[in-house]
Amino acid sequence: MWSDLLEPWQACFELAWEAYCDDCVPIGAVVTNADWKILSRGRNRVYPRRVWEQRPSPGVEIAHAELEALQQLDYTGLDQHSCILYTTTEPCPMCMGAFYMSGVRTLHYAARDPFGGSVNMLGTTWYLSRKPIKVLGPDPVLESAIVALFVEQELRFHAGKFPEGLFWEMYSEAIPEGIGLGRCLYEHSELESMRKSGMAACDGYDRLALLVI
Repeated sequence: MWSDLLEPWQACFELAWEAYCDDCVPIGAVVTNADWKILSRGRNRVYPRRVWEQRPSPGVEIAHAELEALQQLDYTGLDQHSCILYTTTEPCPMCMGAFYMSGVRTLHYAARDPFGGSVNMLGTTWYLSRKPIKVLGPDPVLESAIVALFVEQELRFHAGKFPEGLFWEMYSEAIPEGIGLGRCLYEHSELESMRKSGMAACDGYDRLALLVI
């Protein structure tokens, strides 16, 4: 439940919920010090999908949560090697590269991204093998809740149907629980009702966690 989550995970979910309510991809991230004190925050700000038909602003496609959290971090006098990046979703290639080059050495992610997730980049080249990076994840309950948010949003934007292609095949194979929960939430309009009511992230998470458990 919400009270069982570490503060960094609570903050990440709050940011993901904020992005979801803004019709952006529901991803949130924070950077903490070794004592879990939050130093910076970021959320996905890729142009809200309700305006996808409009011409997006230049560069908006790279407005990812992890990148924002890392860019907002004050590196002055900071031992970034002891810092931790928490994110709701396994970083994409761009965010994984930014994390690696930032000097932050530990990554926690809640949900896998079987399509774009790129923690497997580590160790694939000489450069990406130089630093002692620690990666931990996923978290089963958080993963299902985060994937369910994403799935429900996709179904809502596509009139209840997944677009055909490898993307959904990979998600369905890797995280069937999250896919199933997202479908259920869409069919019963539960998340949409929570969003429209202005429900707080903590209450939304507890309702999702009960469905996962």
